Amino acid sequence: MSTESNRDDAKNRAVLKIFIIDCIQIVRIGLVSILKEHPEFQVVGDAADITEAIAKMEEVAPDIVLFEPFLPGAGGIEAIARLLERFPDVKVIVLTHSDKRVDFVRAMRTGARAYLLKSLEGSELTDSIRLVAGGRAVVYASRAAKLFDGPANPGNENEHTDKLDCLTDREKEILWLVSQGASNKEIAVQCYVSHTTIKAHLRRISEKLDVRNRTQAVAMALSRGYLNSP
Repeated sequence: MSTESNRDDAKNRAVLKIFIIDCIQIVRIGLVSILKEHPEFQVVGDAADITEAIAKMEEVAPDIVLFEPFLPGAGGIEAIARLLERFPDVKVIVLTHSDKRVDFVRAMRTGARAYLLKSLEGSELTDSIRLVAGGRAVVYASRAAKLFDGPANPGNENEHTDKLDCLTDREKEILWLVSQGASNKEIAVQCYVSHTTIKAHLRRISEKLDVRNRTQAVAMALSRGYLNSP
């Protein structure tokens, strides 16, 4: 799609305010360059670390945060938790070099809405931002094969497997569709049920898995290999 077409389409979209956290300056500059080509995105600030970011975010109130938490000094999972504790409505997208499965699982369980490797294309990044803004979870598994190899927390493997075994076939199907980026309405159409029924299923899934939201449910299921196509 041309830049001119993007601008025309953006007129009908609410502008998403985006904040970038990465200790490498050239990465921040590159992300700004990509995002500025899309008028529905407004980069409202950037920071090299979590402390600087929190101070700046107080003033600009972003909708989306692109965060690399797994470089030395970046703060890791604790930094994601700190960010969400201070700004609970912000949607955190982890954009990282780390293809370690333990980082992926812990990030999603902590509340990240997406886990993307820095090897992805610019169009994949912008598509992911739109999906997350629409309430969906995103993982680029095709570029992150290592994320799905072996248990992330061997000590908890049986506990998580037992919880997932409690899901019905219908609930597993719905969770798989969520992992593919489908909205509640799209899932309802595919399952031939009402939107309200899908919401009820998702609520029961969260209760069974003892998670707070659909993103964390997907992360748990991915970590145990439960999201093969039904």
